[in-house]
Amino acid sequence: MNCQVKDELVSQLIALNKKLNLLSPNLVHGDEERAEVQQQRENLYAEIKHHRAKGHDGKPCPAARQI
Repeated sequence: MNCQVKDELVSQLIALNKKLNLLSPNLVHGDEERAEVQQQRENLYAEIKHHRAKGHDGKPCPAARQI
């Protein structure tokens, strides 16, 4: 079963993972940008976890097994 919300969250997470992998310490002014992206990733993980558990009117996501 597909879930657009899950698919969008996972797509955002993939994009952040790629961005984090591309952020070399030599290319940024400091660790601040990496820390910001890492925080965004942690927030997305929390949002995905919440969506899996109660994302459909308080019920588990039917696509949770695919996340």
